[in-house]
Amino acid sequence: NKYYENAFFDMMANLDFLPNSPTLMNAGRPGKQAQLAACYVLDVPDSMEGIYDALKYQALIHKSGGGTGFNFSKLRPKGAPVASTNGVASGPLSFMELFDVSTEKVMQGGMRRGANMGILNCDHPDILEFIEAKDRDNGKLTNFNISVGLTDDFMTSVADGQKQLPTLEDVEQHFKRLEVWEAIVNSAWRTGDPGVIYLDAINRANPTPQLGRLEATNPCGETPLYPNEACNLGSVNLSNFVKRHDFNKSHVIDYRRLSEVVTMAVRFLDNVIDVNAYPLPEIRDAVRKTRKIGLGVMGWADMLFKLGVRYGSDESFALARAVMAFIDEAAKRASVDAAFYYGPCGPDVLYQGCYMRNTSVTCIAPTGTISLLAGCSSGIEPHFALSY
Repeated sequence: NKYYENAFFDMMANLDFLPNSPTLMNAGRPGKQAQLAACYVLDVPDSMEGIYDALKYQALIHKSGGGTGFNFSKLRPKGAPVASTNGVASGPLSFMELFDVSTEKVMQGGMRRGANMGILNCDHPDILEFIEAKDRDNGKLTNFNISVGLTDDFMTSVADGQKQLPTLEDVEQHFKRLEVWEAIVNSAWRTGDPGVIYLDAINRANPTPQLGRLEATNPCGETPLYPNEACNLGSVNLSNFVKRHDFNKSHVIDYRRLSEVVTMAVRFLDNVIDVNAYPLPEIRDAVRKTRKIGLGVMGWADMLFKLGVRYGSDESFALARAVMAFIDEAAKRASVDAAFYYGPCGPDVLYQGCYMRNTSVTCIAPTGTISLLAGCSSGIEPHFALSY
């Protein structure tokens, strides 16, 4: 209605909130060009048909402006037998190169090159080759962020050393994990990759475990998603929510106005789910089932400047906890209100699994493009330069 239309326009025109780039760039375009989500995860099955389906879907998503995340751990290791051809498998790294080349050829939404997340679990036989891929093969996988999927068992083994290793098999496994951990640390120091993704931690916080285990994230890692899920993101510009105190003229956070914008931003992002032109019907169905959104922040370093708080100080950490807790609570309250008044629950029924319209509500994205548009510091990062 007109009220929300004006409210949405005002918070974007004032640069209080901006949605992710595909929404800004594609809203109002005809047909499938009106693809509004930034983040997707695709499944990569261990079959030639499944791999090339995923490759095609990746190209369609990149063409429409989205980025893609994959977990390649289902693919059999290099040298494993392939019964259908009497040959041997080439391994997940060889197929990742296909996805990388495809990304190079398809401009993201006609405006920028696509981005990918490639994950391989720590227990995959090809994990060492994966970890050292960017270090060893300079120029390959340049369109991928790569991350190792770690488990609690892996981290416990690395941290505890040889305290509880009753069998020779346990000892061998422990030293294999130490080798993997050392490779991760050394390669990350040299090249910046790989990152790590704590799969068990993600799934402990998974709001929908009945739908299965989360194994992958979007390209920047802020949004764990199921295969075929997408998430549309947006960020509040914290720099705009500092005001002069009426009495002592110091600067304080305007929590009342922040709550209003967060509430409206949640409604905005939830509406995007319904008007989005999804590249595939399977993605449309998966998204509307869980209705994941990701409301985050940008301009954090600017807010600290205005408040006179040093970035990285204990005071800044305490303030970060307070601000994000406030945003998280306000966002979830807005989501609950939407579920209560607009469905799927209706005003009289609130039952488990229907307490919230959106199964994820907040996350913090890098905001590379939209922070430039808003003229503020990116995400929760410090300023990397005073002019650029």
